[in-house]
Amino acid sequence: MKFLLLPFSLLYGFITWLRNACYDLKIFKSYHSKLKTIVIGNLQVGGSGKTPMTAYLYWMLSSKYNTAILSRGYGRKTKGLHVADAQSNSETIGDEPLWYHQTLPGAQVVVSESRENGLKHLEQTDAELVLLDDAFQHRAVTCEIQILLSDYKKPYYKDFPMPFGRLREFSIGAKRADIIVISKCPESMALQEKLEFLNGIKSKDTQDVFFSTLQIGNPRKLKGNLSIDKRPFNKIIALSGIANPASFTEICQRISKNCEAISFKDHHNYTVQDMKQILSKLDDDTIVFTTEKDAVKLSAVDIYNLIPINQFYILPVQVQFLFDDETRFDNLIKQKLEAERKI
Repeated sequence: MKFLLLPFSLLYGFITWLRNACYDLKIFKSYHSKLKTIVIGNLQVGGSGKTPMTAYLYWMLSSKYNTAILSRGYGRKTKGLHVADAQSNSETIGDEPLWYHQTLPGAQVVVSESRENGLKHLEQTDAELVLLDDAFQHRAVTCEIQILLSDYKKPYYKDFPMPFGRLREFSIGAKRADIIVISKCPESMALQEKLEFLNGIKSKDTQDVFFSTLQIGNPRKLKGNLSIDKRPFNKIIALSGIANPASFTEICQRISKNCEAISFKDHHNYTVQDMKQILSKLDDDTIVFTTEKDAVKLSAVDIYNLIPINQFYILPVQVQFLFDDETRFDNLIKQKLEAERKI
């Protein structure tokens, strides 16, 4: 029955193609900021690892440039432009921008539905470089570097536009990218599989392709003072409210195969009732791992007060490039930023 959706997918794809053509032909105007800019995005709805990639770029570049992060702020209950500060929470700026603000030292974080307005605001500050989170389809601004991410298990070139598939536009849109990163790959990815992906991507001569995985960091306590190495457990609950909860569950299974997933929709705002449901599944031999993005919401006072001590842990992940390509990726980004800007 799903094939009945295919005509609607073709129509949706045609509409987005026509919109892109209007930008390519300069019929629609696109704002070019005086600041250096990098887009981190994808072609598909759902998680592809944009947040850890944005954090990776911030850590790499913030020592050289005053680096800001501009996001739409998905999941927030406010409108317009907001600058993250000490009073910000997930309802005012969104969970991902809040995590950036709380975790990345010195990061100036701005949310705005209009990336143009966000860039114009940042031009009045000391920002020198802006990372635009999830703006690959936002053609109203022109950026120096376009980084396209695609999930290893669901590569864009095997997908269709919505609603039949998960693409926001035809896969030909990938040709706009300067860099393509296949994310969330297995750590032991074989060279032959890499070649098969490269054959499917069919990148242009001007495009560079990389493969990355998510490396587990040291789990941090959400509440309590007992580190994970001192906390005995027989079972893990993988708690997440992200676009692709299966990927987080798989990461938790690297630590223990006895793992149960409790998943909510992306950008979920946890309630007291949610926490009571989660607690009903706990016993003394069970611990909860949650994502860094979810942790900022679980830290809300009414939720946090219900969390038992030494039973909830934050499992951080970070980008790791495969095939010894980290240095090549870093140098490529730096070279593109240092190159003379195109007018």
